Amino acid sequence: MSIWIILILLLAVLAFLTHPSLNFHKVHRWRGQQFAHRGLHDLGRGIVENTLPAFEAARDNGYGMELDIQFSKDMQVVVFHDNDLLRLCGDSRRVCQLTLAELKAIPLAGREDARIPTLREVLDAVDGKAPLLIELKNGGSNPQLCQALMDMLRDYRGEYIVESFNPLIVAWFRLHAPRVVRGQLVGPLQSYRPEVNGIAGFVMAGLLLNCLSRPDFVAYDANAPRFFSPHFQRFLFHTPMAAWTVRDENLAALVSRRHEMNIFEGRGALPNERTGGTR
Repeated sequence: MSIWIILILLLAVLAFLTHPSLNFHKVHRWRGQQFAHRGLHDLGRGIVENTLPAFEAARDNGYGMELDIQFSKDMQVVVFHDNDLLRLCGDSRRVCQLTLAELKAIPLAGREDARIPTLREVLDAVDGKAPLLIELKNGGSNPQLCQALMDMLRDYRGEYIVESFNPLIVAWFRLHAPRVVRGQLVGPLQSYRPEVNGIAGFVMAGLLLNCLSRPDFVAYDANAPRFFSPHFQRFLFHTPMAAWTVRDENLAALVSRRHEMNIFEGRGALPNERTGGTR
């Protein structure tokens, strides 16, 4: 067998493993959408990430919002990014080790007016007036979290899409909620350490489990150098893309030219119709 046949076969296998969904029409409405990363937060103004004031600020300024969900110990869906409370609360306990009441008792970033919200509280506050990008965090009850989210969104009037770093969570939506736009989050190989071993990190960074989840879009770390898989998706498959986290005007302009979703903080937002500018 010649080297060319071997290369063609390897490329065919790679294309099968990494190909996204073919239903790109589902994502057309979302191309170019801007999402405030964890809400429109600004500690200088007393607005903490992933809190109701941050989401209300995004809503009132005409932006969509990205948010993170996971379970509390008593299986309540709460909105919080980190696995533990150390960064924002100085508490090393994990979110899943505390009940909702215990989590609510802990101020965020030292602010008594900033508390972890439930997803229900966020949905009530947004009230369908801004699009949502909901990231499901990886945990010990992933199918239950997916189902809890869909139960909560069944009667929600607003627009939303979902994403996760865990391909099995994305695959759950492919199987159980195929009409929901689903995205695969991806980072460079080093970003998966030490959570997973080297082989698992290579598979996830290379999007080699797209064959299971067939995501409708790929959300990539726009600040990572020498990161191959997003380029492969963009140029070979023309996959709809979302860039995170965009923090400056130049990167925002590049993302806009590519018609990608912009998950931004600070100066990473482009002017929109409602505000005529950014913060």
